[in-house]
Amino acid sequence: MRDAGYDAVIIGAGPAGLSAALVLGRSRRSALVIDGGAGRNSAAAGVHGLLACDGMSPDALRTAGREQLAEYLEVHLREGRVRAVEGECGGFTVAFEDGPPVNARRIVLATGVVEELPGIAGLAERWGKSVLGCPYCHAWEFRDRPLAVLATEGRQDVVFAAQLTRWSRDVTLCANGFPLSAEDEALLRERAVRVRQEPVRAVEGPEDEVERVTFREGGPVDCAAVFLHATTRQADPLAGKLGCVLQDDGTVRIDDVGFTGVPGVYAAGDLARRESCPPGMTFVVTAAAMGFVTATAVDRELFEEELD
Repeated sequence: MRDAGYDAVIIGAGPAGLSAALVLGRSRRSALVIDGGAGRNSAAAGVHGLLACDGMSPDALRTAGREQLAEYLEVHLREGRVRAVEGECGGFTVAFEDGPPVNARRIVLATGVVEELPGIAGLAERWGKSVLGCPYCHAWEFRDRPLAVLATEGRQDVVFAAQLTRWSRDVTLCANGFPLSAEDEALLRERAVRVRQEPVRAVEGPEDEVERVTFREGGPVDCAAVFLHATTRQADPLAGKLGCVLQDDGTVRIDDVGFTGVPGVYAAGDLARRESCPPGMTFVVTAAAMGFVTATAVDRELFEEELD
């Protein structure tokens, strides 16, 4: 750390934040990573689709990332939560809920998002284990077993259920009262997806497993996993307080290198999205990649500033 403070304070210690810190450390920049606790995917049984780390637990991945930062003496880790960021580009002050403030030339937001699940009994306690959101991350582990899709958005859920037939021939769409169009019904028939229209009562099974979906009327649907599109919100209101633009899906609008439009403030990971990127494309591998790209942009901007 230099007398003027850190080159960058990275708020969030998930894949995006740790990746940004690694690249800044390798660029001989000083950085402070603020770890606010368990990340979005902490409940998941494993991380998938990340080359050489497929199946590693989220906690193990974070631990390995933190350990690798130890080689870079100007990269520091701090537990806690940020209370406020004040100042301007080149001269930010980061205040914490506990402990002394620090100064930073740049801010990287990597605080992530949190899911907001429907209020159906049995969903929350099984989230990440047998109630899931991403087929690319988790459907392989449940291939060729009965699957259910819980409708939360309408048309997207119809396509989701049809898509899951690539992993299993036994898929049921629990429409949960959402109306289906003639086009929806035709697609579901084509893909041999069964439909239950009755409102869902609960998801049941031993411990964190799913065995069945029950309804307010009629018999249950037996299944090994339930997939759904969960809505998300910012895990921390800091981006809005800093003046970052929030898009319709609640993500922070960024450009191709993670710049938020607020001078000196960057964002990486699930909390942020380029306008050209479809909503919902939130994976560990892309979060880590965004952290890398954002760190290079921060380093280059700092270097150009130092040339003046």
